[in-house]
Amino acid sequence: MGIANSHALAATRNNLFGLQPNAPSLYEEGGKASRQWLEDLGFSVRQSDQQHWVVTHHNPLPELHFYSARELAQFASYKAHHYAKRLLRENRS
Repeated sequence: MGIANSHALAATRNNLFGLQPNAPSLYEEGGKASRQWLEDLGFSVRQSDQQHWVVTHHNPLPELHFYSARELAQFASYKAHHYAKRLLRENRS
């Protein structure tokens, strides 16, 4: 996943996933492609408000909260694969 490394920033308190604000999303923002990509990786996506999505992976915790369609699309594009692999490993332990 070379693209994930080339566009990721270090995580900070205000940017927990290390997403670049100007990085292009590989999937349309908040659209079916982002949602389908996340579901294919084992995530459940629930839209709880107009600009609020809650994402979980096989278990109720951890919950990942996204507050814009762009943020959700960037997570799907750049970080979701890494998180899915890590969460699957942790669930097996």
